[in-house]
Amino acid sequence: MIKGDTRVHSLYGSPVSHSLSPVIFNRTFEKLCLNRTYVPFEITKDKLEDAVEAARTLGFDGFNVTMPHKTAIIEMLDHLNDGTEMIGSVNTVSRTNRGLVGHNTDGEGAVRALRSYGFEPNNKRILVLGAGGAAKALVHRFSRENNKIRILNRTLDKARQLADRASGPCRISYGELDKNSLENSLRDTDLLVNSTPIRTSALLSQLKIPLNKLKDTGWVFDLAYDKHSEPIPAGSGMISPLEMLVHQAALSYEIWLNETAPFALMRSSLVDWLGKDWK
Repeated sequence: MIKGDTRVHSLYGSPVSHSLSPVIFNRTFEKLCLNRTYVPFEITKDKLEDAVEAARTLGFDGFNVTMPHKTAIIEMLDHLNDGTEMIGSVNTVSRTNRGLVGHNTDGEGAVRALRSYGFEPNNKRILVLGAGGAAKALVHRFSRENNKIRILNRTLDKARQLADRASGPCRISYGELDKNSLENSLRDTDLLVNSTPIRTSALLSQLKIPLNKLKDTGWVFDLAYDKHSEPIPAGSGMISPLEMLVHQAALSYEIWLNETAPFALMRSSLVDWLGKDWK
């Protein structure tokens, strides 16, 4: 039951009706008997600043940020934690005595999800599609290891900017996301990360690339989970974005509550709600 002293967390984005984060957090809070709640808010670009000020005024304990606000919100915050400024994208905000602080859990959440499938992102050939907020975080995280990364994006300048921001021992290249570049890049790829809003199967169909071109690709990792996942002939299989979602939620929990997240409970809360495991 929500009471006058209930601690509030939220999600800002557009759209948010498909989000499973409220399921994970509210079921976890309930099972742990925590006087907290998590509320999604549909926030358009022109209302983001008002929403951030509302979080300040109402004393929200913290909130998540999703598309299309991960970059725009930065200038509305008081501080960024280590590394977030270099990433240029925020998906978690905490309320501290220093004000509102921005964090990004996309990269670490993705790596933890990959490792849970047995994929170690080091000395690998990684193809990233898209150059938005999630791609920025993942490329930043992957670039810390000795990986070979290629970024493809429909707007070449954004792919170039993302490649230029990468640091570490990685070898990085970029190109335009079109039929020829994608078809050529699929060869001998250990991991394809699709951060665009279009599922990989649909994207290949749009570009008239046969699905069997994926047979030489190790793993395919679509980050969007609001659309049906069609089986595709990747060499090792598909990484579920739901695994990344739970790891991101656990990292947000630790930022907000300053304690170890009950990951198994958070994961089982979503599995129970869905009625099946995604692995």
